[in-house]
Amino acid sequence: MPGSPSIDLFGDDPVAARQTYGRLLGVPDRDRFVVDNATVRIHPGSAADNRVMFGVENYASAARLLGRRGLALTESGPGRAVADDAPVGIGAIVERTPVENCDITTIDHLVFDAPSRDGAVALFGATLGFDFRLERSVFDDAIQLFFRTPAVVIEVLVRRDGPPRTTLWGIAWRSSDIVATHHRLGADGITVTPIRDGRKPGTRVFTVKEPALVVPTLVIA
Repeated sequence: MPGSPSIDLFGDDPVAARQTYGRLLGVPDRDRFVVDNATVRIHPGSAADNRVMFGVENYASAARLLGRRGLALTESGPGRAVADDAPVGIGAIVERTPVENCDITTIDHLVFDAPSRDGAVALFGATLGFDFRLERSVFDDAIQLFFRTPAVVIEVLVRRDGPPRTTLWGIAWRSSDIVATHHRLGADGITVTPIRDGRKPGTRVFTVKEPALVVPTLVIA
């Protein structure tokens, strides 16, 4: 089963994106940002190409299995392959730099938009093998699906007027001290909403309103 994700984000101003991610995570601008359970890399290009590469212990074996399950993959580099028709892929696990972040230490969940419930279940559940844990209605015309991976939770939003293909919609970061994170970001000139109760009982969240982050961004505790 694929595990810890490496998230490839594409934007028309990658320099601004790296700088803003550095401010979000409280670290210097760098080529990649590492937290306990994931890595984020910024590339020049269109946000339509955003994708999540899930780490695998045995790349060749994982690629064969996913191919047998019907997921068409194209190699994008040594030990890396991207799906032809979905914003996901796999990559051989490599040694990661020790985490040096401050109050944001992990990704809590990744949010995808999908055009259909059955398609999302087929991709994330049957094909990638993630544990399908929950389905619930959130609006009159939308449902949320939740899948658990070894490293992060995958949330998929299916709406009546959703996109024609599955896309990576947003990232929710987990803070060890949401009040301290909110204060730190606000003091650094990052636009944030007030802290509010989350949908999950017992959680508190706020939204980071910075287009340079490429995708909608939530902080949760």
